[in-house]
Amino acid sequence: MKNRYLFFFLLLFIGSCSVYNYKSTYHPPSILFDETDLSRNSEAWDFYLHDGYGRSHKVDSISIDSSSINTILEAPVPIDLPEILRPSEDARKKEVHVFVKKLNLDTNTPVEFEAIDIEKVIMYSNPKSQVEPQVENQRTPESIEKNESKASVKVALIVVGAIVFGGMLIGLAFRALIRNACYIATMAYGSYDAPEVLVLRRFRDEKLSKTFLGRVFIANYYAFSPLLVKFVRKTGIAEKFIRKKLDGFVNRLKVKNNW
Repeated sequence: MKNRYLFFFLLLFIGSCSVYNYKSTYHPPSILFDETDLSRNSEAWDFYLHDGYGRSHKVDSISIDSSSINTILEAPVPIDLPEILRPSEDARKKEVHVFVKKLNLDTNTPVEFEAIDIEKVIMYSNPKSQVEPQVENQRTPESIEKNESKASVKVALIVVGAIVFGGMLIGLAFRALIRNACYIATMAYGSYDAPEVLVLRRFRDEKLSKTFLGRVFIANYYAFSPLLVKFVRKTGIAEKFIRKKLDGFVNRLKVKNNW
């Protein structure tokens, strides 16, 4: 039982590394004018401006320099700002909500805002963590070698992680194999030491455990067979039916392997 809990905990841990999480974050006005992906690649973001009355305007076009924003605003549109985006709202992660102090904003005409006109900025992604500017003529042999080295380290870590995780799974399977009995066969024949059960355990130890697919089968067998046993006993399904099927399989094992 502990083995299965550990297995599911590992799956949960791995899944948690890629949890969907786009929270609303507050930034000072300077975030718009710093050297980030916002100023370098403003067309890739969805800008909204909010006036002093709380009305929201989607930006038709925008230009950002080191000290001001020049833009054209569309007519006001209602928009909510949740604390965190749902997975179905993934497309909104590029939204930039700029709150200005002016009460009325002109639409369909060019307007300009400086840092002093802006109260705050709300975003769901961090522009500082976006892709760095890619200028090919600045790529030196040293930077190329450094990037290749980082890529090699990442690949090595992934391979090592896969090997370690796979080894843990196989280890869990063999621990279950050693510590648990042959549930279904024991239920069918009524005894852990029944001759048929001994044949099946011998098949497990001498045949199945020698191959990868066999070890996978063993791991799944010990994970799910206790549940099957409980189901059979609870629903009253005849154990004789299972024993009849096992008898044929056991006889074939005896003949084939001279057991």
